[in-house]
Amino acid sequence: MFDFHLLEPVFLILIPVFYLGGAIATSVLPSHPGASGGSWVFDLAFISAVISAIGGWWWQGTSTWLNLAPLAQVMVLLITALGMILARFSKRYLAGDPGQPRFMVWLQLTLTSVALIATTNHLLVFLGSWIAISISLHQLLMFFPQRPRAALAAHKKFIFARLAELCLVVAFVLLYVSYDTFSIDQILVMAAAATELPPAVTISALLMAVAALFKCAQLPFHGWLIQVVEAPTPVSALLHAGVVNLGGFLMILMAPLISQVAAAQWLLLLVAGPTAVFASLVMMTRISIKVRLAWSTCAQMGWMLVECALGLYELALLHLLAHSAYKAHAFLNAGNTVEISLKKRLVAISNPGLKEVVPAALLALALMVASVSVATASGPAQVVAWIVPALALTILLSELFAAGGGVIFILRGLVLGAVFWALYWAQKAASRFLLAPPDSTVSLAAISFTGLLLIMLIIGYFLVRYRRNSPLGIRFHRFLFAAAYLDEWATRLTLKIWPAQLPDVVQPRSVVPVSSSSGSKESV
Repeated sequence: MFDFHLLEPVFLILIPVFYLGGAIATSVLPSHPGASGGSWVFDLAFISAVISAIGGWWWQGTSTWLNLAPLAQVMVLLITALGMILARFSKRYLAGDPGQPRFMVWLQLTLTSVALIATTNHLLVFLGSWIAISISLHQLLMFFPQRPRAALAAHKKFIFARLAELCLVVAFVLLYVSYDTFSIDQILVMAAAATELPPAVTISALLMAVAALFKCAQLPFHGWLIQVVEAPTPVSALLHAGVVNLGGFLMILMAPLISQVAAAQWLLLLVAGPTAVFASLVMMTRISIKVRLAWSTCAQMGWMLVECALGLYELALLHLLAHSAYKAHAFLNAGNTVEISLKKRLVAISNPGLKEVVPAALLALALMVASVSVATASGPAQVVAWIVPALALTILLSELFAAGGGVIFILRGLVLGAVFWALYWAQKAASRFLLAPPDSTVSLAAISFTGLLLIMLIIGYFLVRYRRNSPLGIRFHRFLFAAAYLDEWATRLTLKIWPAQLPDVVQPRSVVPVSSSSGSKESV
């Protein structure tokens, strides 16, 4: 008789097996129709993830090498769903391109490594998969090797990835020396039970935080993320939705350990916090849709790490899932985004006054008070978790009211409020079913620093959006448009440490007028 407790581990193992088998088949038979964008492998991986999740829900299995926690199941469902969508998009996007089979090979190898990271319970497998992701992603970033900016971004990413991997290697060695095991769950249990962590474990937590900052492209190591828009659009979608957020996943996975090391939490807060504010404002000055999305990712990864630093791991997980889905759609739908952006520019920006701000603030406050009144969790970090949406909701509603439109816009405002309410319950559901967040105390200094960041963000938003043509607004906009030249300094430093021979700029084809059959002039 079949043991249904094996459903979860068996089908979880099949996911990377399907991806790896598809990569091997594509490399061996590149001329086969399935090699040029066939999606059957990706469909099988997604079906396996669904069956594994169902099996884990009804008949939870056991495994020493696999992570069978709900967190792993959610991540695998996200990865396989994104992989299935990217495969279908790539089939049309790269139709006729001779490099399509090569692209599909490296895409499947990347997904193989991401799936292994999400499901493994072994430090060495985690580390090997982390390194494999970087290597396979490098090949995708260099899909167009003749593009100088793509080559420069891949070169910088290669260097920063090696630094992150070095941090992880040292961190995992220290964990093994301290706890004499490579099993992640055993390490976390022993760390949670300890009244005081050994110095080696504290250093390990700090190194993992540094690795997460590198992976999430935080300042000043962010430039490569902005420049990878030179790669094919599916690569950007994969990177921004499923790879760059692995730093946040590392922090969520290691939450019982990170939450006990105040230095690691402060490191995340001091680096990711300013990055989130700065990148959010820089994004508002960009014209290119893909560049705006890249700066948005940099900012969102910063806010996600800030949530981890404040001990709001369930909120960070919700942020990770929502951002992945949104950013994949935004990149794959970038063509329509251009049209939407052009239409928005035709609408005059109305500066909200007190008659718009006061009702918006009252409505946002009422929704947040209702949310907090039924909350079971408390503490200063939870207060911060709802001050942020209250402020955001106030700004959104006030701008809607200022734009006019009467009852329809008021209804849209109520819908926005309902969305925030739904996000609140999604966070609570994530906390209850997906994670068991560790008990952690957040210092008043950390709360105050986060509040200062929010104040700076609101002031900067007001200057960029409503005081763009004032003397201060012009100087501030110029500063943001240059992004403080941080990437230029980082680029010079990386090229000085490790010089790279970049390809020459490809000269555009000459435009020669020719006559069409109708007698009109065309260009070739």
